[in-house]
Amino acid sequence: MPEFISYVKSTIDKAGVDIANAFGGGTRFVDLDDSVNTAELLAGTDAAIVWTMLSLDDAPVPPLYLLNFGIGAKTTLDPGNYALADLLSAVSGVIKKGTTMPIKDYSPGGDGTTQRGTMTFTDVSVDQQLFDKESGIRLISVIARVVDDG
Repeated sequence: MPEFISYVKSTIDKAGVDIANAFGGGTRFVDLDDSVNTAELLAGTDAAIVWTMLSLDDAPVPPLYLLNFGIGAKTTLDPGNYALADLLSAVSGVIKKGTTMPIKDYSPGGDGTTQRGTMTFTDVSVDQQLFDKESGIRLISVIARVVDDG
């Protein structure tokens, strides 16, 4: 499973980078589990697509897993949260309930072409906003069923 965790993480990273690039305007993609980049993100004024992995559990047993993660957006000085809503719309255009995403190894040294598994999004819902005042982060809570093709 240790390699498979890396495949899942790199697949979500790739999806987030693609969403940020498609949105344009220099939108960044930040893994909120990276404390250095998160501190820089919160201190800055740049808009970003953000994500955090919450859990990946055997469910019921390998090669079947239950994945829980949050992916969303961060804006600053956004009256009415319209920029935040636009970024969330970009995310929800890719991460949709009932859709399936192939899992590949996009990590450094990975080939990015060989399918390692699949994730099917079974529950997708918008969470409450975090960090009021100068900046806001709103995540979409995602639950997915994951299969390791191992």
